[in-house]
Amino acid sequence: MRPDGPLRAADGSAMLALAVLVVLVHPIAPLLREPYWLDESWVALATKAPLADLPVVTSSTPVGWTFLVWLLPPAGQVQRLVPWLFLAVSAGLGYGLGRLLDWPRRSTGVVAGLCAAAAVALLPAQQLRHDLKQYTADAAVALALVLLLAWAERSWSLRRLVAVGAGAVLGMLLSHPAALVGAVVLAAMLGAAAWSRQRARLVRATAVAGLAGLGMATIYLTVDRANRNDHLIDYWDGYFPAGAELPQYLHRRLEELQPALGLPWPVFVLLAGAGVVTVAWRRRPATAAAVALLPAVAVAGGVTRSYPLLDLRTSHFLLVLAAAIAGVGLVGVAGLLTGRLRRSPAVLVAVVAVAAAGYGLANRATRITGPDEDVRAQVTYVAGHHRPGDLILVNMSGQYGFAYYWPANRPEFVRGGVQATGWYVRYRPEDRIIVAADRDHTAVAAALDEARRLAGPGGRVWLVRSHVQPAEAAVWRDALAGWHTDLVAVGPEPVALIAPG
Repeated sequence: MRPDGPLRAADGSAMLALAVLVVLVHPIAPLLREPYWLDESWVALATKAPLADLPVVTSSTPVGWTFLVWLLPPAGQVQRLVPWLFLAVSAGLGYGLGRLLDWPRRSTGVVAGLCAAAAVALLPAQQLRHDLKQYTADAAVALALVLLLAWAERSWSLRRLVAVGAGAVLGMLLSHPAALVGAVVLAAMLGAAAWSRQRARLVRATAVAGLAGLGMATIYLTVDRANRNDHLIDYWDGYFPAGAELPQYLHRRLEELQPALGLPWPVFVLLAGAGVVTVAWRRRPATAAAVALLPAVAVAGGVTRSYPLLDLRTSHFLLVLAAAIAGVGLVGVAGLLTGRLRRSPAVLVAVVAVAAAGYGLANRATRITGPDEDVRAQVTYVAGHHRPGDLILVNMSGQYGFAYYWPANRPEFVRGGVQATGWYVRYRPEDRIIVAADRDHTAVAAALDEARRLAGPGGRVWLVRSHVQPAEAAVWRDALAGWHTDLVAVGPEPVALIAPG
């Protein structure tokens, strides 16, 4: 066997062990069983949209990520495989990041890769991210860009520089925070070229960074910015801190995020800091600089109201990247201590294994489900009891889940409305499906008036409501005072058969 043979076997065994860990910690079966809730249903509904309507329905999700969801059939909850696959890939990228550093022993690289990957897979924030949203893709793209930089830094060449630039541009199609990560990666690449004082390398790096920046700006201006709306900005208002309150804000948000970190946040931050030092120590100073600079750029994004700061979802990429770097830091610290104490490499492996196992056991079963709502059960019941001529009335928040699970009457996708998504659905008159335009009394009363007019004397109206907040429930209760209402318990959210009084 060639000298590299045992190492390749170790890498293969490590990846196999990692795959088993991911499947055990993040089982697939529950993903395919649980119904979509509001924030997932409008994403799933993209599968029923014509390809030309993707720029409309992509809303707050990146268009490339939405396209991947669109490729899957509108059947059950199969679309959740997309974020699951990105989560699995992120663990593999964590392995690559730890493995690629210039360790004194190649076997130490395997241990570092496994530790970084285990941190990514076991991080409680990852265990919470089983929903149909783009946040696991954010993490995978962030790890991929940092890994590309570490790979390029191993042997600077035009081919590797181009790979970093292309990754930054393509990442924008899959992830919004790729703009932040891509910017720091390109800046670190330029800084390393300037530091080298090699004119040819600086010229190449400048050209690649300039073209990549142009590509990123083009995607943002033509795709991403079009889907920013006032409703979405208002939704994230609490995550845009003022500069004067920044210290208090950071402390408060880190305290809130601590359960998702699986460690006291100061310990998590210290381990991530040790990881940055270890990355630089292991001859990847540009990569270390990029990782160290990213939190500052994220803070700047929050203060300038450009990107929400330290929300569990939108900052998921930052938490996962920090976890991977913390895993590298653990190996770096353990390696330093065992070296100083003149212990064998087996002691390093044992220390890291015990730490990883303890972290995993301490944070097991952090997986949660979505809100207590099930529009799928309502739709199934209505579909089984619907008669010709019946009318269906759907509340505003229920429109996306209803449209996804309803087996007939493909909706139209319209830009606008009051939802943060920036779009809503409507149906042809012959479909006899009405969607309330808002949650307030005016919109609900208008929807019921239209239902009364279309149903006529003796007509039946099925009322499907989901994600109903207390204030909206009171509005519906008052508005239905003049209607005959029969509630049918089909799950956590009852369906109603109503008729004009």
